[in-house]
Amino acid sequence: MKTPIEKKAVEIFGKLKSDPQLSRFVDSSLQIPKTYPAAEEIRSIKQIHLIILGQDPTVKNQRSRTKITTVLNLDRKGSLRNYLNGICKDLEIDLDKNVYATNCLKNFFIKPPAQIKEDNVFEDFAQVWLPLLQEELAQFDSVPIITLGEPILSIMVRGDADASRLVWDYWGFNEDWDIGKTLPFKYIKPDDNALNRFIFPFPHQPSISKKFYSARLKEYEAFVKQTISSQLRPISAAVDG
Repeated sequence: MKTPIEKKAVEIFGKLKSDPQLSRFVDSSLQIPKTYPAAEEIRSIKQIHLIILGQDPTVKNQRSRTKITTVLNLDRKGSLRNYLNGICKDLEIDLDKNVYATNCLKNFFIKPPAQIKEDNVFEDFAQVWLPLLQEELAQFDSVPIITLGEPILSIMVRGDADASRLVWDYWGFNEDWDIGKTLPFKYIKPDDNALNRFIFPFPHQPSISKKFYSARLKEYEAFVKQTISSQLRPISAAVDG
């Protein structure tokens, strides 16, 4: 049986498929992927210590797209799951027990949104999906969020906020970073984002191989862990200790 959030998502999806302007960008042949874990598999809300937020489920390869049934492909082995599992391990969080993963834009598109030039689909579809996302995450009170990829920051950062929409700014980027001249690590403050949470931006999995991100990954993870431990409720006994 579908949860109220899932039912609303299906209703929104139906409206998008019939919208005179937005329907041309929707791949109506594919259903909305399940969250991870699926709603019915969450034994207790209190078990969720971290939220992983993806942009949307669309990948470039159409055949691969048809095989996606769960957010971020977390139901099967692969490079993305390995990446996220590595982050969670360094934060001392169990990906399969203490993480909730969902997408901001829940429908599939005819091609990756960054390749759609006729319209700003991030902005238009965010207006449709964001209220549901806010309702969806309300059940996980104060749980911090990791975002994946840069485009999602244009959705999350409030228009009037003095906060960057570039991932590397939160990782202390400086033109001379490779000789040790880096800036302080940062996060998106609750007052500066649409979800009113602590948000820690991460690059999407393909970008982590870039020299800057790969060099800074462990340090940024340590920053995230320390920030969560000091400013929010403990995320695990290990962090608490």
